[in-house]
Amino acid sequence: MKTLKFLLVVITLSLVACTPKVTEKRTNTSPPSAPSSNVKTDTKFPDDWLGKWKGELKISKGSGLVQTLPMHMRIEATDKVGEYSWLTTFGDKAETSKPYILKTLDAENGLYVVDEDNSIKLESYLFENKLVSWYVVQGSLILASHEMRDGQIVFEILAGKEEPVSVTGGEEVDGETIPEVKTMPFTVMQRAFLERDL
Repeated sequence: MKTLKFLLVVITLSLVACTPKVTEKRTNTSPPSAPSSNVKTDTKFPDDWLGKWKGELKISKGSGLVQTLPMHMRIEATDKVGEYSWLTTFGDKAETSKPYILKTLDAENGLYVVDEDNSIKLESYLFENKLVSWYVVQGSLILASHEMRDGQIVFEILAGKEEPVSVTGGEEVDGETIPEVKTMPFTVMQRAFLERDL
């Protein structure tokens, strides 16, 4: 049962494992004063993302790290303008392999779609140097992101049930009507820091 749940999470994470897109768009997000960290935020998307990447995917629950496995990504231009192939594999022998195509919908506004070529298409949104997707699959809420950070691709998945863990608010307090707030649970985190595979 645990293996099945893990595979579902990996498959879900793989659904998202596609990110970069076309566009000669250059983003410069440096604040007016130099930041205290030396995180590079001036990247060209997707040009700076192309190539082969490798690292370790770490899967954590509330109790801490539960599993680590090899992860590889290969991002390449296709022969179609605005489309890139994105292959993500997991495991020592690439037991789980997910090929996708990232398509540009509106590069100016950072809107892309990850096409799994099986009727599943995930809208993805580029904010500066970070591509994010937020979706529900088989009752699980998934927040997935790929971020270019200091020459690495940081891949992250947060997953939990679609049902709220609590509902608060929805009352009148001191003459003010407080809106209802549903808090959604996240029970699994998957994260990888991927380096270029030369």
